[in-house]
Amino acid sequence: MYDYLFKRARLFRPSLETMDLGITGDKITAINKKLEIHATREIDLEGRLVIPGFVDLHTHLEKTMTSHLINNRSGTLGEAIENFSHFFSQADPKEVYARARQAVEMAVAQGTTAIRSHITVDTQTGLDIIRAILAVKRDLADIVSLQVVAFPTPDPAGIKPEQVELLRKAVLEGADLVGGCPSLDSDYRQFTDQLFDLARELNTDIDFHVDESDEPNVEALEYLAEKIIAGGYQGRVTAGHCCSLSAVTDDVSNRVIAKVKEAGLSVVTLPSCNLFLMGRGDNQPVRRGVTRVRELLDAGVNVSYASDNIRDPFRPFGNADLLEEALLTAQVTQMGTPAQLNTILAMGTYNPAQAMNLEGYGLNEGCFADLVVLDAFSPEEAIVNQAVKSMVFRRGKLIVSNRRDTSELWKRNK
Repeated sequence: MYDYLFKRARLFRPSLETMDLGITGDKITAINKKLEIHATREIDLEGRLVIPGFVDLHTHLEKTMTSHLINNRSGTLGEAIENFSHFFSQADPKEVYARARQAVEMAVAQGTTAIRSHITVDTQTGLDIIRAILAVKRDLADIVSLQVVAFPTPDPAGIKPEQVELLRKAVLEGADLVGGCPSLDSDYRQFTDQLFDLARELNTDIDFHVDESDEPNVEALEYLAEKIIAGGYQGRVTAGHCCSLSAVTDDVSNRVIAKVKEAGLSVVTLPSCNLFLMGRGDNQPVRRGVTRVRELLDAGVNVSYASDNIRDPFRPFGNADLLEEALLTAQVTQMGTPAQLNTILAMGTYNPAQAMNLEGYGLNEGCFADLVVLDAFSPEEAIVNQAVKSMVFRRGKLIVSNRRDTSELWKRNK
């Protein structure tokens, strides 16, 4: 006996075929053109789109929901970092937990079933804040997979031994990766080397913020790619932002992107946040700070988009909604054909799942039944119409049901 049988589901796979799909327990256990099986609940989707759960690859849950508490009058990255640092030094872990949990639950309601979050580890607060996020990870494990990145406070003077020791302890207590901002360090090479050494010691993946700047300097990204190639760490490193790629010449960009591809480096673009932060000091034309998404994709690089900061001093907006981020990314990158919108949807599902090395992810038999039913019949319709996520499943259990109710009263009055 199957728990669920979806009839005529349009599966978000390369052929976008309409198939029947059966779920037993926490897995997808049958897919065929026509399934003659018994299920506790049978639902005819009539060709509506089924996608694997959204994957939000780059967030900051210790900062979220603080825009009403922390000012950023200039709107710049520098002021956001400085003002958050003052706030963070006195942050209450219980309040951090509550705000982070609110953001995660908001994301799940919008169809996200996996999240990666960069959490600041600071000598002033020790491990109290990251422990609060690890508690969210444990408490909400039934509804979301949460990867936690131990993230040292950016310091131009360099990462100190006591910070490295805190990162080590954070991983031993349950953090999944190490990260940081090499391009905000006075010596990005030394920073990168230190974190690579720690990652190798602890056997973790790495997720860096790289070249989040308007300036034409991609040395940190190029060095990171070279470091991966030399050290055989392909497929285990993600680079976020990479804004400076959009400021360099085509020759430089092509050279660096080729190394990024060879390194198996995943790139995550954060358009909603970088559009808000970048180019603040420019007169017209204003630089927009979004990396070369199309060039990276054309080179075969694994590219994703993500929420980044949600309602904090870095960006006072955001609904933890990756379909909303998909629409913005499509417009900013000028990707509007059906094939391109198909790619955009993959950038919020399959691509970040690859970067997170999620096991059992997808829409094949044997995959975990983490999936979303969209009230749309194609990827382009889902993105452009901002389709309702009518059902969200986590490990085979229906955890969210959404509706959009509209009463067209003028039609009734005719």
